[in-house]
Amino acid sequence: MADSNDAPAFALVVIHPFGDYAKGARIDDAEKIAEVMASENHHQVVKVAQ
Repeated sequence: MADSNDAPAFALVVIHPFGDYAKGARIDDAEKIAEVMASENHHQVVKVAQ
């Protein structure tokens, strides 16, 4: 198993729509994950394995 420092260990899946994200949207960009997790919308998503 290759370990990439660029890839996040998890993705986010939207469970309650917010902003431009619809329910079921997958967020797997590391910068966007960090933005969402640091925002008031962190409770609108769940972490899932990559």
